Amino acid sequence: MVTINELTEEQFKGLLDEYFAPAEKRSKMTDKEVKELAQRLNEKINVPIINETGEEKILIKIVIKVDRFLYDNLPNEFYDLVRSMDKGIDDDEAKRLIKRLSKLANKHIDIPYIPESMEYVAIRLVIGVVINAARKQWDMHKAKENALRMNIPSNENASEQELEGMIS
Repeated sequence: MVTINELTEEQFKGLLDEYFAPAEKRSKMTDKEVKELAQRLNEKINVPIINETGEEKILIKIVIKVDRFLYDNLPNEFYDLVRSMDKGIDDDEAKRLIKRLSKLANKHIDIPYIPESMEYVAIRLVIGVVINAARKQWDMHKAKENALRMNIPSNENASEQELEGMIS
């Protein structure tokens, strides 16, 4: 593993390019992951008054919005753990991150076209899947499959125990 002092100029420039990426590149999920996560979200919430096709498009936009939030609030080196089965965080760190990121996201992300309770579920589901995927012996596939069984609090003032319960 290369230390800071050993970074080449090209590697350092790549680090800066990633950090200062324009909005359209501030995402770590693949298109396939976004679509699959939107499908999981569709099984958890219902967008009122919108037909199913419109609802799917809205849910994709919600997943992208939360993905960008995570890109901005997690180091990319952490976010890259979702692609590794052998490296990752432990359950206690996952619980800590779920609590901190859920509360922070609720302050910074507003989705005015869905009811507040659904907003909490949508934001927390995406965060929960990403944090679960970053755990040791987990990956994005396993975390997405677990999303349907995840108990996601739908109220603003969810207790720390309720948020920790998203880590199974």
